[in-house]
Amino acid sequence: MEIWRKIRKRCFLLGVICLIGTSAAGCGNKLSDKFDEEEVKEAAETMINQVNSGELKDVYENTFAPVMRQGIEYEQLQENLDYVFDKLGEFESYEKISVVGGQDKDTETPYAVVVLLAKYEEGKAQYTVTFDTGMKCIGFYVK
Repeated sequence: MEIWRKIRKRCFLLGVICLIGTSAAGCGNKLSDKFDEEEVKEAAETMINQVNSGELKDVYENTFAPVMRQGIEYEQLQENLDYVFDKLGEFESYEKISVVGGQDKDTETPYAVVVLLAKYEEGKAQYTVTFDTGMKCIGFYVK
């Protein structure tokens, strides 16, 4: 029974992270001219490469926006990612990368969403990374 409680907690926390980053109106819009598509792709790849190479603390402290760090403590994030990555094995490559734009419905602030499909030894993971105009991560979800 305890294991299911932990799994539900981890899923809930990852969901909260995703909601923080995508709490605005619909995705799938054209990328705002405040973003450069290649820069956004590179930032997401760099961030995920750091996570894959064990540099999560650096990502947490230097890439996550304050709202993200308030939404989840580093230790919780590490636990949640360990749970996901334990089943995947070593990172191999990115299979697909797409970038879309969005805009917060209340503040009209634009954001960029990168969806990356990554291949690992034992499976695949889909990352959804959301950036604000300062290129800080305001949403991070892995499934």
